[in-house]
Amino acid sequence: VGTAQIGKGMWAQPNNMKGMLETKIAELKAGATTAWVPSPTAATLHALHYHMVDVLDIQAKIGAMGRRAKLEDILTPPLAHKPLTQPQIEHELRDSLQGIIGYIARWIQLGVGCSSVPDINGIELMEDRATLRISSQLIGNWLHHGLVTREKVIETAKEMAAIVDKQNAGQPGYEPMGPKYDDNGFKCALHMIFNALDCPNGLTEHSLTMFRRAEKARRASSGSKL
Repeated sequence: VGTAQIGKGMWAQPNNMKGMLETKIAELKAGATTAWVPSPTAATLHALHYHMVDVLDIQAKIGAMGRRAKLEDILTPPLAHKPLTQPQIEHELRDSLQGIIGYIARWIQLGVGCSSVPDINGIELMEDRATLRISSQLIGNWLHHGLVTREKVIETAKEMAAIVDKQNAGQPGYEPMGPKYDDNGFKCALHMIFNALDCPNGLTEHSLTMFRRAEKARRASSGSKL
């Protein structure tokens, strides 16, 4: 029987290495033997933490405290025990859609698959297919259970696309989604959300590949550069 790795969360701010160096050591002190970081530079800096903390000693001390949770509790998914308020729904919808569209627009138009994408507050966060999968499935789940409507999703998506256009102004090769919002990037975002229940395991590859190919064909036929 081997020894499992205990992983902790991603540090999602590639441009804030000082903050990572100051705070991510706490994960080792909680018994983590591995963790996600957004770049080789981050990995090198985070490796210093493992020279500062004896993780095996930490794990031994935690183990000596006895079992702290039952397996059935750990495997029980969290459920909403009271309705979300409208401001909570609005905030999460805006935040999720901005992240989805911000990532997809760069992926479809520029072929950038993992990068720093400004969030709704302009803070650059690491986005990839994993975060895209979470956000698109969240909204798809909310649609399925009636927390939001299709019309509200489209309306908010256009609002967030306008923000993404401003954030990417001046980026070589980037074409604004507004005011028509009929480009392949915007279509891809809505396709991914509205077909969330049909995506095997919530994976995003089908939508991304289909609309990336459509965008490459469109630009090739018009003579535009990718």
